[in-house]
Amino acid sequence: MNDIKMIHGIDTLYYYCETNINFEDLFLDIQDQIEHQKGIFEKKYVEYENNDINILINDIPLNFLGKAEGFYWFKDINNFFKIGFKDRFKLVTQNDIKVQLLGIGIYTIGIKSLIEFINEKLLLDVVTGFNPITRADLNCFVQYDFSFITKEMFSTRKRKYATVSEIGSATATQTLYVGKDPFKLRLYNKKEELKKSNKKDLMYEYFLNNGFDMEQPLFNVEFEMKREHLKQFNILTVDELLKNSVKLFRIAMDEIRLIDISNITEKDVKNNSKSRAKTLPIWEHIKNSYKLDEFLQTTLGLERIKRAISIYDDNKFRLEIIALLRRAFINNLQVEVTDLDGYYFEAKNSLKETTTSKEVKKTYEDLDNYINEDGKKEKLRILKDGTIIKPVNVVSVNELSDLDLHKYLDKVTLHKDLSDKDYHLWQIAHKEAIKRGFIPIIHSGKASSKKDL
Repeated sequence: MNDIKMIHGIDTLYYYCETNINFEDLFLDIQDQIEHQKGIFEKKYVEYENNDINILINDIPLNFLGKAEGFYWFKDINNFFKIGFKDRFKLVTQNDIKVQLLGIGIYTIGIKSLIEFINEKLLLDVVTGFNPITRADLNCFVQYDFSFITKEMFSTRKRKYATVSEIGSATATQTLYVGKDPFKLRLYNKKEELKKSNKKDLMYEYFLNNGFDMEQPLFNVEFEMKREHLKQFNILTVDELLKNSVKLFRIAMDEIRLIDISNITEKDVKNNSKSRAKTLPIWEHIKNSYKLDEFLQTTLGLERIKRAISIYDDNKFRLEIIALLRRAFINNLQVEVTDLDGYYFEAKNSLKETTTSKEVKKTYEDLDNYINEDGKKEKLRILKDGTIIKPVNVVSVNELSDLDLHKYLDKVTLHKDLSDKDYHLWQIAHKEAIKRGFIPIIHSGKASSKKDL
């Protein structure tokens, strides 16, 4: 079992930044930059969206994501992290700055480098260096096939962690959840998850560099721990988490165990009396092997990070357009100067258009009784330029598979605080998850589930 490949790490990290008296000046400057850029667009009668607005903080560009629940949200142009700045006139009890480190940054730059960069370069004289933690996902990527597991094969120490759901076929489990906020286990097929991930290429390279065989099974054992859970261990800051993460992961592996149910009775399984069952050797091996020394040593100098985060300029544009033309020539596409003139004016004209749903609706008319080549009626749309298209088939959440619903719920949960629309999408997915029994229904402080656990 010692030859099983594993990578131990921290897959997600959310925290606050404590600020000093300089924050108010920074926040006013952020507002001024946003309003200034909006004014430029409006003066030229150019439609714009949030992601068209960029600001600079200490010469570091940030892309505007929008405002949600009193915070102005941004991301860096490399997608290393997201950061929110609080409107001090609307929120009083919360810290002024929220940070979410993203996977691309964690696996390329390293957690310590990112935090150091945010504190010492981006925020500079605004923060004190005290970073209260709000969430951490401790994980282990393992070259091992967990598709044999079922929800009955888990034993939990605490009743409130006993909510279990699984996704997969009759013969193979793809994803399994145990627990609920503020502490839960996610065990899932990482290769399946990467098929639809925008981090696929990055993570494939990451696994190959760490000696993984991408033709073999690959699962992720991940514990999500939020502030309320971490407080039980007197862990309040990022520094305290990093110092105690190995101990936390091993405790979590004991609190939610993968067990051998062959040595207990069916009655024990049915009544959830499984505490005397033995832990499977692979679970013990993952627990005892977990360490973060190498993971936390992944660092990149602050100056190199700063050089990597640069604003879009004439030189970048020139390099990009040359690369596009090279690709066209290599693939024998006929691109003439007159074509480029046409693209130029298309781009210019697009600045006067909008991509909001309200304006998009004005660009077509429905053709309810269109007769196709087979003589059958179709519901199509005709655009302003005469092009006939087929409407996109939008699938509602109640038509999603269990696996896709779990993925969708995880996605909308991460963004539910960014806007009213995001919160509404989360509500719909959350209700569907309750309906299917993935999330317990709370009655008078007692949790129950629609599905038998």
